[in-house]
Amino acid sequence: MSDGHVKRDFLYKIAEKIFEKFLEKDRGERKVSMQVKENLEKLYPFAGKERVKEYYIQKIRISLLMGLAGMLLAAGLLLSELLQPTVAENKIDRQGYGGMTKNVPVKVTVGGEKEYEMDLRVRERLHSEKQLKALYKDALKELEKRISGDNETLEHVETDLTLVTEIPGYPFHIEWESQNYDLIDGEGKLREREVLKQGEQVGLNAVFTCEEFRAEHLFYIRIYPRKLTVEERMKERIFEAVEASERETGEEAVMILPEKLDGKTLIWRSKRSDVWLGVLLGAVCTAVMIYFMKDRDLKKEVEKREAQMRLAYPEIVSKLSIYLGAGITVRMAWEKICADYEKREAYKQKNYAYEEMRIACQEMKSGIAETAAYERFGRRCGIPLYGKFSTLLTQNLRKGSTRLGPLLKEESRLAFEERKNTARKAGEEAGTKLLLPMVMMLCVVMLMILLPAFITF
Repeated sequence: MSDGHVKRDFLYKIAEKIFEKFLEKDRGERKVSMQVKENLEKLYPFAGKERVKEYYIQKIRISLLMGLAGMLLAAGLLLSELLQPTVAENKIDRQGYGGMTKNVPVKVTVGGEKEYEMDLRVRERLHSEKQLKALYKDALKELEKRISGDNETLEHVETDLTLVTEIPGYPFHIEWESQNYDLIDGEGKLREREVLKQGEQVGLNAVFTCEEFRAEHLFYIRIYPRKLTVEERMKERIFEAVEASERETGEEAVMILPEKLDGKTLIWRSKRSDVWLGVLLGAVCTAVMIYFMKDRDLKKEVEKREAQMRLAYPEIVSKLSIYLGAGITVRMAWEKICADYEKREAYKQKNYAYEEMRIACQEMKSGIAETAAYERFGRRCGIPLYGKFSTLLTQNLRKGSTRLGPLLKEESRLAFEERKNTARKAGEEAGTKLLLPMVMMLCVVMLMILLPAFITF
């Protein structure tokens, strides 16, 4: 971040002074974290020392900002408590009608000597019985207006009622009870049952509760046959025409549908299923999932390859060490290992490490220099172990070191130790994964043993 883009407010200037005073230099060296410095160099290779300085200044600035904000907030809260104390003249303000019970931390001094800290439970302000009775009368009038829904009056109900459980501005909770659940339920929904044309009377009981107050009021309503919409009425007419046609042609091999209704032509056709749309959407979603999951599968395959190559590493190094100890050159030992692998390949699965060795062997046969083939082998493997292995081989060829055999023996020993540690960790992880199923099986067995005992008891 260049200086031209830095907002230099007063906090920035203070942070800069703090950095220069405490972190800038100590005997000519910056007193900053080397890990932070290395991470910044990885992210911003060409930023240099100014990037480190800017990073620390911004970090200090944000810390100062948060600290200042916390101080201001704490001061505001303290001032609020001083100006508006919770306890004043041995009184605590309650929340208003319909509020909530609150816990108030207080201190009380007994006899001017011992002080105690405690939490008091302060309820909201309660209504008097006289207030509730007056509010109940007003709420009844308001409730009758609200429950009608789309019906003009409660004496002529054709659609669902709106049985509210609360009325804004009133403290009551209302519960409803129907005297005939075959016609209307406690939520005001009309049942799918034929109603007499002259209507049927039903009682709806409203139960008002508030604090210790309870009152009931019975509303009488008259339910008439449900009022049909234009679409519902047309469908009913069509059903009637179909039923009439069915009565006339019931003995035919096919059901004959009516062609006209009130002089209008009826055109019948099969309703297409939406299954195809679901199949199409499912196929598209599956295709998208497969597209992204293939990358995940590829990553898993790479991880599997790396795990297999790590397991094969001690074996390869050990074989090469043995062949070199027998006086064979590195290249001849390499070719011998590849030849042994090709013999057993027919009845064993593919091994990525040996496949990479085969590629290197073919490269050397095609004319590529031995050192270059080993270097390319290490890069293709992409694992530090094999990079180290290829470096040992190339250094031996370039410098003519006679210590390659002992070095490979030591590398083989370390690799086998690492392999044992890896196997032990894998076993521990497998044991941890099996712990939950084992506990579940134990619970099932205990249940099978104890349940009959409890039943007979």
